[in-house]
Amino acid sequence: MTASNRVKLEIYEGDPFEGSCCTPTRVTEQSVESLRRMLVERNTTVRRLQEEFRGLVEVRRDIVTSRRGLMSYPEHVRNALSQKGRDSLPYIFVEEKLVTAGNFPSYEEFLALLNLYTEKSKTH
Repeated sequence: MTASNRVKLEIYEGDPFEGSCCTPTRVTEQSVESLRRMLVERNTTVRRLQEEFRGLVEVRRDIVTSRRGLMSYPEHVRNALSQKGRDSLPYIFVEEKLVTAGNFPSYEEFLALLNLYTEKSKTH
């Protein structure tokens, strides 16, 4: 299977550190640990998906940040940002179609979603 035949999964997340250096928000050990756990869980989920769907799914993961120009994102991402805003991140796209916004799916939820698309791609 060539890369062009792979199902395209894109994950666009908010920058977990944006504004943290210049805001008066008090950083606690608990908030740092909570952020660390969330980042580790997401990385683990994405790695497991890449292993599970090796050769079938192309995974792209990116951060949406105000430090980058809006035009640096693909058109479908810009459209979602203009319609839903940054408060609805993360965005999950499959084949450039927004399939979920506002939450990061669990591994099992990603499996169910991707199985639908990979089964379709196997039959075509």
